[in-house]
Amino acid sequence: MQDLLRDLVVRVAGSAEGVRVERVPAAADGTTVAGYECRDGVLTLRGSDPVAAASAFGQYLKAYAGRQVTWDSPRLDPPPTSWPAAPSTRLSTPFPIRYHLNAVTYGYSTAFWDWDRWEREIDWMALHGVTHPLMQVGHEAVLAELYRRAGLDPARIEAWIGSAAHFPWTWMGNTNSFGGPLPATWIDRHVELARRILDRERALGMTPVLPMFGGHVPPELADASAGELEWQGWRTPILGPDSPLFERLAAEFLGIQRELFGTDHHYAVDPFVESVPPSGEPGYLASVGRAVHRTMAERDPEAVWVLAGWPFHYQREFWTPDRVHAFLSEVPTERLLLLDLWGEYAPMWRRDGMFGRRWVWCAIHNFGGRFALFGDLRGLTRDIDELRQLRPSGLVGIGLAPEAIENNTVFYELAADLAWGVPPVSEWLDSFARQRYATAHDDVVRAWRILADTLYGPGRTRSIPSPVIARPWSAGTPFAAQRLAGEFVPQDAEPAQRPANIDAEALRPSANIDAENDPMVLGALPRIAHAARLLLRRATEVTVRDPLERDVAELVGHVLAQGARVHIRGIVAAFADRDPTAILAHLARFRSDLLDLDELAGTRVESRVGHWIAAARAWGGSPAEADVMERDARSLVSVWGHQSSGLHDYSGRHWSGLVRDYYLPRWELWGAWLAEAARTGREPDVDVLRARIVAHEESWRNSLGGYSAEPAGNTRDVAARILDRLGH
Repeated sequence: MQDLLRDLVVRVAGSAEGVRVERVPAAADGTTVAGYECRDGVLTLRGSDPVAAASAFGQYLKAYAGRQVTWDSPRLDPPPTSWPAAPSTRLSTPFPIRYHLNAVTYGYSTAFWDWDRWEREIDWMALHGVTHPLMQVGHEAVLAELYRRAGLDPARIEAWIGSAAHFPWTWMGNTNSFGGPLPATWIDRHVELARRILDRERALGMTPVLPMFGGHVPPELADASAGELEWQGWRTPILGPDSPLFERLAAEFLGIQRELFGTDHHYAVDPFVESVPPSGEPGYLASVGRAVHRTMAERDPEAVWVLAGWPFHYQREFWTPDRVHAFLSEVPTERLLLLDLWGEYAPMWRRDGMFGRRWVWCAIHNFGGRFALFGDLRGLTRDIDELRQLRPSGLVGIGLAPEAIENNTVFYELAADLAWGVPPVSEWLDSFARQRYATAHDDVVRAWRILADTLYGPGRTRSIPSPVIARPWSAGTPFAAQRLAGEFVPQDAEPAQRPANIDAEALRPSANIDAENDPMVLGALPRIAHAARLLLRRATEVTVRDPLERDVAELVGHVLAQGARVHIRGIVAAFADRDPTAILAHLARFRSDLLDLDELAGTRVESRVGHWIAAARAWGGSPAEADVMERDARSLVSVWGHQSSGLHDYSGRHWSGLVRDYYLPRWELWGAWLAEAARTGREPDVDVLRARIVAHEESWRNSLGGYSAEPAGNTRDVAARILDRLGH
């Protein structure tokens, strides 16, 4: 443990000179214990396991060095020149399991990561106390080999697996045969990458949660028992739980996975996720749960099924308590770990008591990786403190299960710290602001107090949709039709129960938040702009500038984007007056805002679409393979899937290139369409608009090149100019 932790300290802080590591026993009740002290320049880190000792280092840096290791600052720059003195400090947590990641994080965030980026993430996990990370890298190899042994030819396997960016949904049985094919070396390189990731996670004492077979197969492997699942227009066969083929393939899957990656006895599988099962009969549902558990246990007597409780919320009209109990009835209590996946917004434990099972409270927070600054900091603190005090029956841990990461750092830093204690939010936030920029100046504290009362204030558990990303689809404002995620699906929207003459697209779930009806969204913009000004005022003085400049870019981007709603409203009002000149005048002002937003985003490497595309292309072994990777990368952050899937802009981002070349032209098509109708006095033909929008979206998705990954311009200068222009 000594060498392992010292190596981590070197990566993070540049040197481990003067660092000692001690293993200490866990508490008598099994509680994880950590601690630190620094005397005479010697820093001693203590932990009952390596992750605990790494957490102690992270907590020490915050408390005594005034520094943070975050997604924004993965390495301390400048590195500390000495270790500040600290008294002997003991840390403990009542949450032995600290879970991390979501199946779809492997699409929205990590799809194109290399080892260097994964190493930084594993360091982040260790410093933030993660014990059970979901680990899906390399799973394509397991599935491909399973299908090869089952008799499918390579071309069919390649087609079924499809896009690298969309593979998490194929694993879950949502999608199939979309995008791709994978580069020729993708599978071998990802097996190697997965082994490095697993070696490091295991060395740090983590318990990686690996995938499990859920019965989803190509039609060629479906037997007479197979039902069918539908998700956003894709249809996937699912083998009957009592089918000998299910048992054989599940056993084969686990064998292949163990050969390639070993096992830590924890397996994630959700046979239905967001799809309605083929049958609601309790006997059928019980047989599915029994089959999944049985195949795990026969190959691995220590197997633990890690089951996300998402379906029980998302399809809760189907998943009545009786059906959930039937589904879980034949899985031994000690062999199931149930995730209360959206605990900060729709906690199942309050409603259903987690069905008498062991469970982990999780926060999803982010859906799709879309741009949104939000998070209820006081609510998060309240929720975890309540869990700490009440110790609800079966609770064994807390976790973070965001669909995408590297956003809203404040929310994730607070969640990780809350595992070890519950400080007053106001005090924690003041410390966070000073640590984030390594400065003691009160301006940064004042800025974050404003943000804690607005973007991160009470009730902000859902993202505020960006009007920039709204898809113009008719003559009205499109805000209320923006797709979010998470709200349960009314059962009558399911295909099996949908009348044949009902438009499928019209019934697909969409956003339940319409910022038009929330006066705080626009009302808070002057205060948020003032927070950005406070940060800009200290930008040349702070020790750590990069997180400050990122925060400024995002805050000013939020002000620009939300303020742009007035232009969209103005266009709609001008059309109601049949005034083409006014329509085009509002459109011109909207265009200026979007071009400013694009320029501002372009000053940051992480908000350039060229950065995302370059990471995807780097995995191609030839120009043709790189082109395929680019197409699939573009697809995920634009149309997402098929035009008929209803997922447009689900993963929309305020990225340079995406704003200028994808969102802005859509708005220009809309404005020109309305202006022409106003000029001629005719009712606008919505079919004409939609054909133009689709043609534009497909053109951008299938284009190649044209984007640099390198930032351009000075964030501070561009942000200040925009605030000046807006009058803030």
